[in-house]
Amino acid sequence: MVIIVGLIIVLLVFALVAWAILTQRKAAGQVADFELAKKALLDERVQDEIKKAKKISLTGQALREYQTIQGQYQYLKDRFNKIDQEQYKAQKLTGGLNVWGTKKALRTLLSLSKEASQVQASIKDGLDNLYQQNDRHHAAIRQFHEERPAIVERIKSEPESFGPATDKLLDFVQQGEESYQEYLGLVEAEKAVEAAEAFEALGMEAGQVTHFMQAIPMLLSQLNGKFAEQVEEIQNGAEELRQRGVVLDEDVVKDGLAFVEEEKNKELSAIEELKVKEASETASAIEEKIQSLYDMMEAELAAYHRYFKQQEFIQKGFDRVKEQNHSLMIELAYLKSRFTLSHEEEEQQQTYENEIQGMVEGQKEVADALADKTMTYSKALERQSHWVLLLKELDRDQIALYKQIQTFQPALKSAKQRAQDDVASLKDLKRTLERRDLPGLPKVFLDHFFALSDEMERLETSLEASQVDLDDVQRQVNIVSSDLDTLKDEAKIVAEQAELSVTLVQYASRYREDNAKMAQALSEAKDLYEKDFDYAAVVEKVKTALNEVEPDAYARLVANQDPVDL
Repeated sequence: MVIIVGLIIVLLVFALVAWAILTQRKAAGQVADFELAKKALLDERVQDEIKKAKKISLTGQALREYQTIQGQYQYLKDRFNKIDQEQYKAQKLTGGLNVWGTKKALRTLLSLSKEASQVQASIKDGLDNLYQQNDRHHAAIRQFHEERPAIVERIKSEPESFGPATDKLLDFVQQGEESYQEYLGLVEAEKAVEAAEAFEALGMEAGQVTHFMQAIPMLLSQLNGKFAEQVEEIQNGAEELRQRGVVLDEDVVKDGLAFVEEEKNKELSAIEELKVKEASETASAIEEKIQSLYDMMEAELAAYHRYFKQQEFIQKGFDRVKEQNHSLMIELAYLKSRFTLSHEEEEQQQTYENEIQGMVEGQKEVADALADKTMTYSKALERQSHWVLLLKELDRDQIALYKQIQTFQPALKSAKQRAQDDVASLKDLKRTLERRDLPGLPKVFLDHFFALSDEMERLETSLEASQVDLDDVQRQVNIVSSDLDTLKDEAKIVAEQAELSVTLVQYASRYREDNAKMAQALSEAKDLYEKDFDYAAVVEKVKTALNEVEPDAYARLVANQDPVDL
């Protein structure tokens, strides 16, 4: 059994070695194939094509593309070097039995070969594009050279299209022809760098001529056509507006047209010098100025219509506030004879009158200026807008003042009624106290009563004065009403204390015979009640003595006291 297993292992090893030898021989053939592939890439002579491309006129974008191609070729050479290294490494590996190392080297060779092939294809495409671009540029230059006589003929035969630029434009075209001949000479002499620079200059000149041929006729057409027609239209339109009565700012019109004329001359000078960009910028300035003149005339025409439409509204406003002010003056004149005007009502009315008069004068000033054509309707509208706001303010303020002074009579009537009511209340209070059959009233209460009576007399005098000061009257009315309320409270307290004093004296009399101190307190209370009318002192005197003999009696008597209603 062991012998059989050994034989199998020997056979397996032999088979494995045989497979490795065959695989490595096959790999050696593949390495040789990569050598052939590299040789095929080299046989395409890309390097020679790059050197050849360097001789053509390379400028601008073409030069940048050529530099890119050179960079790609340098990278390609680097790939070839790596292919050589990997090929040598793979060749050595095929001489042994390292099948896996050989396969890895072959995969690297395959990757490098594919990359080199792609880079070389990109280089060839770039060279093809470079030659095609070069051919197109040369074709364009040749075409321009061939069309030059026709261009010269057109410039000469269409002086209206090129105007002052004709001579210099012809010189520029002729100079281009001379440059073309110089370029041909450089090409013939195989001076690549100089030819490339001359070729680029030819391209720029060709582009400039094309630009001149397109832009100059357009600028002159705009200058001599559109702008001339617009200037004439502005002049005619301005005259028509004047005939209709519209006032224009003549300085703006004059300066604007002068600016246009000056810029037109500048534009012609720029065209003569073939300065197309400068001429275009000048044309834009002319167009902007012409548009501003159109806008100004349109605005003045609109202002003219709006002024007269708004004037009717303003006149109604003038009439309304003048009538209001007149009514205020009459009403204040009447009230002045009856009231003291303490809030500058007359001064306010006079201020309003002055503002109205100022607007009247301003309106006349504007009307005269419009008639004399020294003011435009747009400026007049600004004045109108101010008047509109002022009229609204006057209307509001004068109505407010009128409502204010209209309250004088009702306020006086109300003050008189309140005064009468307070006098009546004071008399009722006096009669109420008298009906209570008291021996008299306390001095403090009487002082307040007579003081209030005096206040009422002064109030009546103020109310019946030839000129009533409403503020002072209102203040007095408020004081009298407040003092009357206070006096009513005092009267109620007097009545309550008077009743309580009688109740206390009657209750405490039961202790008169047995308590000398109580007898003394009752004797003193009698004098306070009948002579001094100091009922509060009576209550305090009896309360003190009663609390000594019957502590809870006072609180019980107060609790059982009937409320006093005056």
